[in-house]
Amino acid sequence: MFRIPEKLLNEIKKVIPQKKYTTGRPQANIDQILNGIFYVIRNGNRWSDLPICYGPKSTVHGRFMQLARAGIFEKILNISIEFAIEHLGYPECFFIDTSSSKAPFAKFGGKNPTDRGKNGVKKSVVADNNKIILSIIIDAANTHDSRLLQPHIKNLKPYLTTPKVMVADSAWDINCLRNSLTKDNIALLAATNVRRNKNKKKFTPWGRWKIEQIFGIQQWNRGIKFCWTKTAEAFLALCQFASAVQNFNTTRVFG
Repeated sequence: MFRIPEKLLNEIKKVIPQKKYTTGRPQANIDQILNGIFYVIRNGNRWSDLPICYGPKSTVHGRFMQLARAGIFEKILNISIEFAIEHLGYPECFFIDTSSSKAPFAKFGGKNPTDRGKNGVKKSVVADNNKIILSIIIDAANTHDSRLLQPHIKNLKPYLTTPKVMVADSAWDINCLRNSLTKDNIALLAATNVRRNKNKKKFTPWGRWKIEQIFGIQQWNRGIKFCWTKTAEAFLALCQFASAVQNFNTTRVFG
């Protein structure tokens, strides 16, 4: 039976709303619920295949959707970010990248141009120099990477009190993006896209392995490596929960 470490669970539960009234049906064990949700993330199982040790599958799924619609997994991610920054230090620079997942049932998906036009979704992550995941967003697989940069800015606002550098690959080598980010106190350092301008000297910014390693770790979670959900809010919630656990683990506080 997979279990999230108890101390980590206690951090996560800080933002889980508790039932205020004693009348009606008793609330399901939240530890079981959270462990069951992460079991689905880790193994990529359907909710209908959830082992009974995590409680009734309909209860776990129902509670998951309730928490997702209430934005609780975004709050859990924010708690993990604060925790990681406290232990590892304040963000000094940003790294951005995207990763695509097959998504046969996703209503919000799109035809993946790199996978024979099959339906897919795209995850975009911004992390800092300590490999803390600061922001994650999702979109259809046929959305160009460059269009997934600006939506991150809202989540990065708390860290823009001083100028920052955003390290990116050649998909973001676009002058209008540089000009836009300058207004937000960010200098875009993107690899050169020689296909757009063959006269450019090839340049690859340092540190891209950090964000690639983050995606490598996230690929261990089959529930977000392959998107089996139908709705964007459900898939985003799974990604946020997986990212929060990854942030907590990055600190090595829980072993």
